[in-house]
Amino acid sequence: MKKFLLTGLMMTLLSFATQGSVQAMGLFYTNATYPVTATGTTTPDLSKLKKGSASTTNVLFVVEVGDASIDEAAKKAGIKKISYVDMNEKSVFIFWRQLTINVYGE
Repeated sequence: MKKFLLTGLMMTLLSFATQGSVQAMGLFYTNATYPVTATGTTTPDLSKLKKGSASTTNVLFVVEVGDASIDEAAKKAGIKKISYVDMNEKSVFIFWRQLTINVYGE
């Protein structure tokens, strides 16, 4: 019985470790930003560019709502020429997860 429970626990933990498209994930808490893409153009300072964001929110890995597309983030800020895209992920164990795409450009 102990082996069965231990095997079940390990499989559950491994399934959480493989969820989503994250590059690194804390088991209980995550707040990290990752680069997604860059156009190859030289951008001296991202703070001088427009920034648009779009998010999805997930509850208990059961329900996820929102639109975290690059297109949606660019439209919100009126960006026509994209220079850089990054992704911010925040999560609290399996209870809550938010994925935000940030688009920078002109």
